[in-house]
Amino acid sequence: MKGFLWMIIAGVVVSSCNLQQNGQTVKKGLKVMIQVDFEGVTGVVNFDEIYPGHPHFERNTRILTNEINAAVEGAAAAGATTIIVRDGHAGNINVDPLLLDKRAMLTRGRLPGTPHTMVLGIDSTFDALLFIGAHARAGVENGTLSHTMSLKVLDFRINDAPLFEAAYNSLYAGKFGVPVVFLSGDDAACREAVENFGNIDTVVTKYSFGRTCATSKSPEVVYDQIRKGVERSLQNLERGCIFKMERPYRMEVRVKTDETTGEKTVTATSDTLEVVMKRFWENL
Repeated sequence: MKGFLWMIIAGVVVSSCNLQQNGQTVKKGLKVMIQVDFEGVTGVVNFDEIYPGHPHFERNTRILTNEINAAVEGAAAAGATTIIVRDGHAGNINVDPLLLDKRAMLTRGRLPGTPHTMVLGIDSTFDALLFIGAHARAGVENGTLSHTMSLKVLDFRINDAPLFEAAYNSLYAGKFGVPVVFLSGDDAACREAVENFGNIDTVVTKYSFGRTCATSKSPEVVYDQIRKGVERSLQNLERGCIFKMERPYRMEVRVKTDETTGEKTVTATSDTLEVVMKRFWENL
């Protein structure tokens, strides 16, 4: 029953989740952004192994970059001529530029005071937004490395709807009319994608048993599925979702204040999305 009620809420808060392209299924000269995170990559089950210094970091970086390359191949096959990869994890320096497909451009690093940092540079000139390496939101125990921007966050909502990071970033992209069309990540992230965005293309990279345990697909299988899924999604842009919510935006975030039991709830309301986004980031 709880899951059914959430599906109803999702249907209420999401508007304009179907695009019309005058019946056109393939558009040449597409400009797309591939937003990249690390937790949803196949084989990854611990936070330590996606940060420099861990013996598996370089291996996982190669897998991450290969998943991106598969998305680039699919995008190019669908007619994309401008492909921007936004490295969105931690310090934003995880994608290996020497291994990255030469057809893509890479945005790395952080810009202080930018709450939309994970989709930095997106605007109305983009035709689509895609996600690689996505993970479930804070509070989802059966989601690999689930969190929302920070491990301090216990719960995060806008207009009473709990949002995972892909929805947060898609909400900003929705300001410019840019649809989310594809997402890859663990099975929990893919379920949240369907709940928020409807019938977009998804690729499950692993099946979660808990926050630090999962059964992963072979990287080669994942690469192939991403390549095909991205190409299909960009050939059918009408299935994409321009993710929007009604104004005013009511943000509520519950965060830890110490390592034991301390927590606080912060709220903000505004007709301007950037105002509530900034208020959220100020408490991370």
